[in-house]
Amino acid sequence: MDLVNQFIENYKKKIPFYEAAGRLAASQLESALQSAGIRAMVTSRAKNPDRLKVKVIRRNAKRQTPYKNMREIYDDIADLCGIRVSLYFPGDRNKTGDLIADQFEIQDIRHFPEQSSPPTYNRRFSGYWATHYRALLKEDTLTPAQKRYTSARLEIQVASLLMHAWSEVEHDLVYKPLQGSLSDEELAIIDELNGLVLTGEIALERLQSAGDKRILNKKSSFDSQYDLASYLYNYLSSNFRKEDVELRMGDVELLYRLISRLEMNSVKAIEPVMKSVKFEKDKRNISQQIIDQIITGNEMHYQTYQDLRTVNHEVDEEASLAIRCFLECWVPLENLLNQITYHNSPKQRGAFHINTLKRMNMFSQECIGAIISLRKLRNMLIHDIEIPETDIICKRAKEAQELFQKLQAQFPMETV
Repeated sequence: MDLVNQFIENYKKKIPFYEAAGRLAASQLESALQSAGIRAMVTSRAKNPDRLKVKVIRRNAKRQTPYKNMREIYDDIADLCGIRVSLYFPGDRNKTGDLIADQFEIQDIRHFPEQSSPPTYNRRFSGYWATHYRALLKEDTLTPAQKRYTSARLEIQVASLLMHAWSEVEHDLVYKPLQGSLSDEELAIIDELNGLVLTGEIALERLQSAGDKRILNKKSSFDSQYDLASYLYNYLSSNFRKEDVELRMGDVELLYRLISRLEMNSVKAIEPVMKSVKFEKDKRNISQQIIDQIITGNEMHYQTYQDLRTVNHEVDEEASLAIRCFLECWVPLENLLNQITYHNSPKQRGAFHINTLKRMNMFSQECIGAIISLRKLRNMLIHDIEIPETDIICKRAKEAQELFQKLQAQFPMETV
């Protein structure tokens, strides 16, 4: 007990640290969910010291070898910092899991109900349905002042709003009763409520499916990024195998603002774009690949996208000028390559594809290598994957200009 008490006193001093780490993780996750078009409420909390003490004593009693020091206790307790994701639609659990895996360093995943954990009372329904992720914040998503929070282990609990509400009631009444053990009738009522919650989840899944069908049949514009995200998930699921496309949706909110600004905000307008995207497995997510197809070879579209993208970003003026210079040289080259591709492969619309250029046997290996390198830089700059030094960007702008002039002489615009 002396060790447990020492641990609790030590933990009390660290509560502000865990609270700050939880708020940071919850803020990141809430922003990512909103951008991806997933409706959810995200909350965080540090473990209550009194509840933590009960948990540590209980776990210590079950161990073959009692805790020897505080480090062992800290290593054994995974939920000192908890994040709760309460989904409006339970059908979004897998999408949320993919997003969490992309956003955090995952250490372990637990799915509930667990077959190895029988219920503590006789019940007819399956109990708690959720997925718990034990994770760490990624260092590259943090500012220098925030990097100390990478040591905080997080437990991210993902379930529906209904399930979280029922779980909270059961947890407090059944597992930590404050007024004595519950009667058989009270336990039966809690079990009955679980059945209602599971029925409610089925109804929510049907509601989500009905909404998806309504959006597909809709001729008017998408009402929000949530409608657009629903359309994208369903389009990709219907037209691609899961192993062929990584469903990292990315910033659907930015895509929604772009198609709204360009007056492409409808199924009718976006579907031809979707059909022309190759959806390659690279560093770009789904939204970025769709955006690339929309803006390719069009200076006005590029500028619109840049304006929207930089609204909430502080951009270094020197770097901004270098990027603008590069894009002014890149866009004409990209447009020329798109036209050459369409002239030789009429079925391919929009952005050129490297494999198509190779199959034409019209470009030298050196030229193909230069195009690949320049497009890689363009992707990095456009999607904030990585921003090289300003002088490197300016040097590559000159290379893009020279390559355009060379190819324009080889493929005069009027013949393409």
